[in-house]
Amino acid sequence: MTFFSEIKTVKTGLVFILILIIGIGVASYRNINEVFETAELRTNSYNVLNTLEDILSQIVSAEEGQRSYIITGDESYLEPFYKGEQNAKNDLKSLETIIKNNQAPKNLLMQYDTLITLRFQNLQSTIETRKTGDFKSAADRIKLKIGKKLMDKIYELNAKMEAEEYNRLQQRDQLLIVNVKNTFITIIVGTLVSCIIFLTVFYILDREIGERKKVEQAIRREMEFSDRLLNSSIDGIVAFDSDCKYTLWNPGMESMTGINKSKTLGKSAFEVLPFLKEIGEDKYYYETLKGNYVIAKDRWYYIPETGKEGYFEAYYSPILDDSKKIVGGIAIMRDSTQRKYSLEALERTKEELERRVIERTAALSKVNEDMRKEIIERKKAEEQITTSLQEKTVLLREIHHRVKNNLQVISSLLNLQSGYIEDRKSLEIFRESQTRVRSMALIHEKLYQSKDLYKIEFSEYIKSLAKDLFSSYNVDNERIKLKSEMEGIFFEIDTAILCGLIINELVSNSLKHAFPGGRNGEIDIILNKGSEGNYTLIVKDNGVGFPPAINFRKTDSLGLQLVNTLTEQLGGTIDLYKNGMTEFKIEFSTKLA
Repeated sequence: MTFFSEIKTVKTGLVFILILIIGIGVASYRNINEVFETAELRTNSYNVLNTLEDILSQIVSAEEGQRSYIITGDESYLEPFYKGEQNAKNDLKSLETIIKNNQAPKNLLMQYDTLITLRFQNLQSTIETRKTGDFKSAADRIKLKIGKKLMDKIYELNAKMEAEEYNRLQQRDQLLIVNVKNTFITIIVGTLVSCIIFLTVFYILDREIGERKKVEQAIRREMEFSDRLLNSSIDGIVAFDSDCKYTLWNPGMESMTGINKSKTLGKSAFEVLPFLKEIGEDKYYYETLKGNYVIAKDRWYYIPETGKEGYFEAYYSPILDDSKKIVGGIAIMRDSTQRKYSLEALERTKEELERRVIERTAALSKVNEDMRKEIIERKKAEEQITTSLQEKTVLLREIHHRVKNNLQVISSLLNLQSGYIEDRKSLEIFRESQTRVRSMALIHEKLYQSKDLYKIEFSEYIKSLAKDLFSSYNVDNERIKLKSEMEGIFFEIDTAILCGLIINELVSNSLKHAFPGGRNGEIDIILNKGSEGNYTLIVKDNGVGFPPAINFRKTDSLGLQLVNTLTEQLGGTIDLYKNGMTEFKIEFSTKLA
């Protein structure tokens, strides 16, 4: 019984040990995974921050290239612009890939992308304006400060994204420290508990010593991995306790300062790096120990012992224990020397460009003054020309007015003369002559009333002409209706007189012969514009019809003879159609006035 009891106890101990080992392994694996995940998130944060800085640098480079081109007109200066635009687009794509699973930064990135696109469009528009040779318009576009407003928004949004990313980075740093600490605690506690149990059941675990060594090696590898994780960063990472004594000094700090870790651990930060107090960096250590997150940028350092010098930027975060008590701080140091020198070089280039702009502006001012004098002289010449044109316009308008008055006098004389004529046929001849004179007088009346003395709107002229004809022949507008289709057509004076006389003869002929005995009907006047100055004039009525025995081309009628002659003068053709109506169709070409 004792033997079986011992076997049972041994099995229970082995099972308990096995469960404990599995639990420790699962906990360690989980903590290590969390360390990996946190390290990867920190790397993403650094990539985001570096990419944001690079985007701003590309925009500045593009702006400098644009300014150089606008000032000099040399398109070789546009190379930084095009490179900056392409690099910024590539950086935005990289940034979108990095934060693709984070919705909040993704929304900010969409706004950021839109602002950068607008900025480059603004730069491109100014460049295109300059390419036309119009330096003043390009300079005026710059004076509108649209680009500056866009850049202010870009800097504001960039700062917001950087601040949010720094907060995430600090949270991830804290989480990394907690995960590493948890890993150590898990390993240490597991090891201690395992040792106690191993001592308790040692007599049955002698055969498992080899397995225990393997477990210890695994634990050692985990610890080494944690060390490699901290030491793999290209940035310098230090940790310090509440007395500002270093507890961590990674290889990144050794590379940056040239000081070995063995000379720093356990020593005061201001003893190891005296320059910290000289540049006022000590206040950031104390601020961190108060629980504040601090960012210091472009801080100059020089270490006489190693000869290392340059610029760095630091990100300070407090270290909290489980009770949320501040027990120290961690600082991530990044060498920013190259970026600082690049910015200084850009600033010097900017100052040089501004100096050139001032010189160029002075030269342009002189040119503008010369141009202003030339413009004043041209304005004087234009005023003289305008005055002369106004005088000629007044004179021409007066000529048209007097011609119209003279034609009206002739019409009045014909009217007076007709009062002494008793022969009906002679009276009709006088009346027709009178309407012809009126049609020509009406042309001159429309011209001197028009703003343009070279052309008249033909539809308005025909309406007035038709009104005079209906009045002259005492025709009731309700009995014979007149319809016209010719809106928006303008003719010069010669064409208008010829067409007016033709319409005068054809409408007069319709009023005299087409509607005998008080018959009702309709007269249509249609003028259509074709291509390349071709026109079609149609005058038709639905009266009794044109006599079939009469050849309108060879007739004794003075009116039809006049119509044929006027058509020839227009260089056109005339045809007569008898399809239930009497329709005269005249086709001619002329220039639209």
